Amino acid sequence: MRRQGSTLLSWLTVGLVWMVSGCRPEVPNTPVTAGAARLVAHLEQEPAPAEVERVSVTLSAEGLEPRTVELARVEGGWGGTMEDIPAGDARAFHAEAFGAGGAKLFVGQTPDVTIVAGQTARVDITLRPLLGPPPPRPPEVVSATNSADRATPAGTLTLRVEARDPQGSALGFSWSASLGTLGTPVNGASASEISWTAPPCVSAGQTPSITATVSNALGLSTSRAFSFAGLPECSRLEPGSWSAITGLSWGRESFSATLLPSGGVLVIGGVATPTHARMTEVYEPSLGVSRLTGALSEWRVRHTATVLPSGKVLVAGGGTASAELYDPTTGTSTPTGAMSGPRSSHTATRLPSGQVLVVGGWNGSALATAELYEPATGMWRPVRPPLKSHGSHTATLLPSGQVLVVGGDTASAELYDPAADTWSSAGSMQEARMNHVAVPLPSGKVWVTGGLREASFEAASEVYDPATGAWSAAGEHRDGIAAVVLPSGKVLVLIEGRGAELYDPATGAWAPTGPMVRTRYRPAMTLLPSGEVLVLGGDNDQAIAELYDPATNTWRSPASKTLNRTQHTATLLRSGKVLVAGGGTPGGAVETAELYDPATNAWSVTGGMRVPRREHTATLLRSGKVLVVGGAATGEPLRPAELYDPVTGTWSAAADLETGISVPLTPAAVLLPSGKVLLVAGVLAALYDPEANTWAPTGGLRSDHQTPTATLLPSGQVLVVGGAPSATAELYDPATGTWSTAAAPGEERSRHTATLLPSGKVLVAGGSPVDTARLYDPATDTWSAAGRLPLPPRSGATATLLRSGKVLLVGGDDGQGGRRSNLYDPATNVWSASEDIGSQRAYHTATLLPSGQVLVVGGYAEGWALGMLYTP
Repeated sequence: MRRQGSTLLSWLTVGLVWMVSGCRPEVPNTPVTAGAARLVAHLEQEPAPAEVERVSVTLSAEGLEPRTVELARVEGGWGGTMEDIPAGDARAFHAEAFGAGGAKLFVGQTPDVTIVAGQTARVDITLRPLLGPPPPRPPEVVSATNSADRATPAGTLTLRVEARDPQGSALGFSWSASLGTLGTPVNGASASEISWTAPPCVSAGQTPSITATVSNALGLSTSRAFSFAGLPECSRLEPGSWSAITGLSWGRESFSATLLPSGGVLVIGGVATPTHARMTEVYEPSLGVSRLTGALSEWRVRHTATVLPSGKVLVAGGGTASAELYDPTTGTSTPTGAMSGPRSSHTATRLPSGQVLVVGGWNGSALATAELYEPATGMWRPVRPPLKSHGSHTATLLPSGQVLVVGGDTASAELYDPAADTWSSAGSMQEARMNHVAVPLPSGKVWVTGGLREASFEAASEVYDPATGAWSAAGEHRDGIAAVVLPSGKVLVLIEGRGAELYDPATGAWAPTGPMVRTRYRPAMTLLPSGEVLVLGGDNDQAIAELYDPATNTWRSPASKTLNRTQHTATLLRSGKVLVAGGGTPGGAVETAELYDPATNAWSVTGGMRVPRREHTATLLRSGKVLVVGGAATGEPLRPAELYDPVTGTWSAAADLETGISVPLTPAAVLLPSGKVLLVAGVLAALYDPEANTWAPTGGLRSDHQTPTATLLPSGQVLVVGGAPSATAELYDPATGTWSTAAAPGEERSRHTATLLPSGKVLVAGGSPVDTARLYDPATDTWSAAGRLPLPPRSGATATLLRSGKVLLVGGDDGQGGRRSNLYDPATNVWSASEDIGSQRAYHTATLLPSGQVLVVGGYAEGWALGMLYTP
């Protein structure tokens, strides 16, 4: 037996203690007839004790029922106590030791033990290994590998496990996944490989897990799990909703931005197209999108928006006397009591009582009036008028509950006491100010800068001290247009047309921040609960959002600097990202390209094309590369074709076309089942072979098709429809390389849409100069009506087949269709009522993302717009 001296000594010591303490207490007047046994089990030899998972001891004796106890692991062996053993001789104790999977490894026994009533006997049992072969063991995983460490939305990974069996038994493999889709496994004698397609998004807190289970012929198994982080959370946006990404739906100035209790920022009104200004939107910092919500009853500019104790928002004035209540839970507003007269550039301050104090403003001239809104009644009542008229002023709630009203075409300041309904003078600043900023400092003082009417070289910022009622200089003057106090106590100030700076009230010193992405003129700035600062708007063509991070003193924006485009292309890559390339800008056609990442809702710049172009085509090849061909930068034909490689983010030359395609001949392209690309423009048809990098003519079209559509049918044929001046349709057969006439749709259309439906029919909608939609049935070579579009002709619109089987039609440059969307339901052959998407779009792109959402990028009609996201 292997037993160290120290171990033996310890067991002797323990035994001595047990023997000394073996006398058990007796209950008075009760005869003691039973004793106990202190059981100690030792392993005679290898395997090591660590391989033994359980030891049990069974008592047996003539006339007694067998009893079993489980021993616990102690130093050098296993131990335990069996109580209430009837006193007597010839008590036998049989021990068994078990390993993994319940395999019995050791046995031993100690017979002829005498149990004395009222005492505890020590029983030592030596466990010896069983004779025969060792117990079977489960398979062992030798290696587990995956093709990437992180998953991408709807991306595919390859997983592989290799295993061996200690007994040399045959192995079997099985796979399971908590999320996503598994392919068909490829199993070998000792390895298994499988592809896994990640879901486009996950619920909050979810992490996909894929498990490989290896089993042997003995019924034993081992599992190995793979887990992948990095997938975005599934959208929390309402179904059927439109949201602007990386900013607002359109540029605004002189609007309101109000932090809601939910953490979203409510944006209302401002200088913009009147129909736009009525629509509201909520910027969600956690999602990086601004979702469109309901319309106000009136167009408002330079109004106020105040969160009430109920969570609703009081929207008042803005060139009108009316007011309304916006409900963030429904995204709608309802009228409430009107003020005594129209106001704009006034102030609204929520008092500790929950009432809202409105002061001054403009109505032809600066106003010297004030009134109070009662949330309980929804009515306004006049309060004592201020001492002077104020317009484009500031109003700051002090810790005392009083309201400090400063400037507004004047240098004076005054205090309103809600408890006494009285006004008193609060002194005078150095110079008159209007459209300035005023922020309450942690010290209780109020700091003011910007808005000087006639600034002198000695002009300074100023601070008001409520304790003394006095004004004093407080650092250099800045033309501040917005300001917030950061958690650090410093003040972040936006400076008109220049950027931002930090003001330190403790020292009166200014310090620069990192450069802003865009300079601003009339923006809104909001301190978020995260400590970051959100800046929105600023001029009616400024829609991009920016965030300031105080920890790094830097600005960031998820928007790219080159996003404004029209007549560009957008291609969904295998990674789930979207490649946006070329197009027209205010400065002409561009060669730049960008990537949109739905996982982060952010844009990044990638390599630019070799030549600028717009109205081109972009086709995703089987290799994962993107073929761009056609289009033009000027009126001259473009012969060069290009290839984009997502792996390197670079472009390379593809074979040139033999005949250039100019802007009037906007091409159409489609990827064929063979992997080749069919290009159609005018009367030209050509095939691109990616393997050989060559172009070859393929028959001749029977009619001239400019700006046509080309749709791959389930049969493998390609349907080409319309394109001025053609009112015909043609079919291309890749097997023979020939063209044939299809039934004519009966109407000439240009820049229309064509969508292959799940039924195999093709929906052709809009285009100039018609306002109809038609269905082509390849099985019968016939056309039928697909309902009348709810809006006038729509040229340059997009049509996207949703996962539901419905078709989303967006924008167009004819009539009011450009700022509307409609849904076509093939099951009912009916179009839905038009929905306002905020800004007008034409010659934009629409891309179905792996999440099922639709990304709409670029376009022009009423200026330039940021991308929008449609959630079905």
